[in-house]
Amino acid sequence: MEDQILRGLRPRWILELKARVDQKARNDPAALEGELDLDRDSLPAEDRAQLGIVAGNYGEAGAINLYGPQYGLPAVISGVNSFWQRGYGDPPPQTVIVMGADFDELQQLFVSCTLAARTWNQYGIENEETRWSPNIYVCHTLRRPWPEVWKMARHFG
Repeated sequence: MEDQILRGLRPRWILELKARVDQKARNDPAALEGELDLDRDSLPAEDRAQLGIVAGNYGEAGAINLYGPQYGLPAVISGVNSFWQRGYGDPPPQTVIVMGADFDELQQLFVSCTLAARTWNQYGIENEETRWSPNIYVCHTLRRPWPEVWKMARHFG
């Protein structure tokens, strides 16, 4: 079923990052063991060239910024807390992997969004991500310019 959901994209690395942060937050030293399965390269080349990663909360954003650089991932884009001050990058991304967002809101913001995966963790622990925002999307082309969208993106959590 996961392969049907992924439809050519396997962002397992995001799921691993999220699971690790959740486990680390619970003081689980095993959270940092193993390697991340980075499958970002399964995206088409034109999407990878202008890729951004959007996170809805500080745990997701922190995971991407902490573990992502060693895998060549871009800095996270997030409107939460002080992450908002870092902006959305230059040049702005055209394709984004989005976690922690509602599909109805994404449809209003982007020309297209596809469900890519669902958040999980190996221990079956229910948390903010698995309960309220389990879906991870790949979205293309904002309907409005990034500066306009960014003015509305700031939130606290």
